[in-house]
Amino acid sequence: QGEVVMPGGHMTVPQLTALLNTIPMEISFIDADNINRYFNEGPKVFKRAGMAIDREVFSCHPPKVEPMVRSILDSFRDGSRDSVPVWMEKNGRTMLVNYLAVRDRKGNYLGAAELVQDMEFAKEHFAGH
Repeated sequence: QGEVVMPGGHMTVPQLTALLNTIPMEISFIDADNINRYFNEGPKVFKRAGMAIDREVFSCHPPKVEPMVRSILDSFRDGSRDSVPVWMEKNGRTMLVNYLAVRDRKGNYLGAAELVQDMEFAKEHFAGH
């Protein structure tokens, strides 16, 4: 019936799309071959051109950061790392960019997720305490 069936339950594609778009972060997924496969919708701190889908992840990064991106992905692929958090300032706001290895239950590398979260809310919360 057009549902995505997962171990935790099942949802229609519109429900899954809306859920991923509701999570307050930019979500990107690249497959094990370093191909951009998915970006959630909504306002973006980092430009995500729809045309980047099905293209190599390096095509949408400046050349100077390509070695860092390759190093992160290689470490995910060889199992030496599972996550790389990067804190940065962007447009005057504190951002957390979390790179995560995506693995199946057997530990096989399926790709990587990039989660971009605006952390200003946390600074504001702790500033008052």
